[in-house]
Amino acid sequence: MENPKSNNLKRNSIFAIFVVIIFLLLGLILFLNSNLNSSNKDIDNLNAEIETLRLSALELKERAERVTNNFASGGGTVVRIFETEDSLDVVTFEDFFTFDRYHLNYISEKKSEKSFNWDTKNRGRVVFNDFKFNLIATTVDKYISKPFDINSNSITMTGLAEVRFVMNANPFGELLPISNTGDVSNQAEFEILKYKLVATDSGLGEANKFDNFDLTIMPNSVEAPNLYKVFGESETITGELKLSEITIERSER
Repeated sequence: MENPKSNNLKRNSIFAIFVVIIFLLLGLILFLNSNLNSSNKDIDNLNAEIETLRLSALELKERAERVTNNFASGGGTVVRIFETEDSLDVVTFEDFFTFDRYHLNYISEKKSEKSFNWDTKNRGRVVFNDFKFNLIATTVDKYISKPFDINSNSITMTGLAEVRFVMNANPFGELLPISNTGDVSNQAEFEILKYKLVATDSGLGEANKFDNFDLTIMPNSVEAPNLYKVFGESETITGELKLSEITIERSER
């Protein structure tokens, strides 16, 4: 006959062993879960570092492409010649320009006392008695270089610009920048317009007759009412380069 005390002892021992096994299993589960969470954090950290490195690499690549594939700059003088109002003589302009991928400046000023004829694209012949013009780009929205031919490269640059000017033209009289509200009684410091620069580097050393500089201004009747009055929706300013240099790197794209 079995001893009751012996049976109780066996049951207690089995129960104790069972409890210990349960605690060991729980401890193992907690340990594995802790390691898994730690691994997940490490993976998340590594992924974040990889993403940071990827963005840095893309930024460096973009900068490199800008330098190697979209580099252009220039500066110097553009000579423009106009017929005088009586068509018996000429008025010569020596305009100044400078540009790169971050800026564009163009300055033109009449030095002669004689009035001159400007055959504009949209307004026909306009007689200017006085002319001062200073364009400063405020944005460079597009800046793309590309091969022009086997030797030459070109750059196209577009954006917005502020234009400060003083003009006296027939039949408009004196023209100054006015408020973009359209109120002609309000004089402003400048008028705003769109511009497009197309420049060509012949690749033959210093600027010569094969290099080119075409600056197109595109005023509208709201932001540039007086410039629009004189030139209409667009006018290209160009001439012969003198004491100038235009450098445009060939793009592979």
